[in-house]
Amino acid sequence: MSTQANSREKQLKAVYNAFYEYPKTMKEVDAETNVMRENICRYVSELRNENRIALVGYRKCKITGNSKVGTYTTNPDLFPQSNQLKMF
Repeated sequence: MSTQANSREKQLKAVYNAFYEYPKTMKEVDAETNVMRENICRYVSELRNENRIALVGYRKCKITGNSKVGTYTTNPDLFPQSNQLKMF
């Protein structure tokens, strides 16, 4: 495995674990893991495509102070429940 791929996997694992603890904003995970927010955006997109992360709500970011920022979790127990009826 190349050094770049190894670094990517380490970053992805760190990001996944940071979101698992409790719902956080991308910037909060950036501050906690020292992974650039730009990379966190890519990882969140990848994890969303795999249904391994979920947007759980919006709140004020503890780092930037911006209001109504998306919070995410990788903990399946915290994923929002679907309100759609099951077809089968």
